[in-house]
Amino acid sequence: MTQEYGPGAQVNMPREMNGLAIGAFVLSIVGLCSPLGILALILGYVAKSQIKSRNNSGSGLATTAIILGWLSIIVILAFVVALAVGGWDTWSDRMEDYKNDYDN
Repeated sequence: MTQEYGPGAQVNMPREMNGLAIGAFVLSIVGLCSPLGILALILGYVAKSQIKSRNNSGSGLATTAIILGWLSIIVILAFVVALAVGGWDTWSDRMEDYKNDYDN
């Protein structure tokens, strides 16, 4: 006596990993607090778009690259602002010293 089970069970193949998401993630780690973070941010957004249209995996890597890219930009901007404020303060101090030296 044999038993019929019907068609075989479907096997789900793993989704392909998006290479751009991997590259964006690596760049975001390497470029943390440097201008490479901007490139990681751009690649992260492109990777998210590709993942959605191609049904790839790697969404978490792309999201992490985007977050670290924005963090990198914020740190760079804070550094530039601090440098500008500190530079302005130093320049105004030197101008005061100059005026005091030559007013006498």
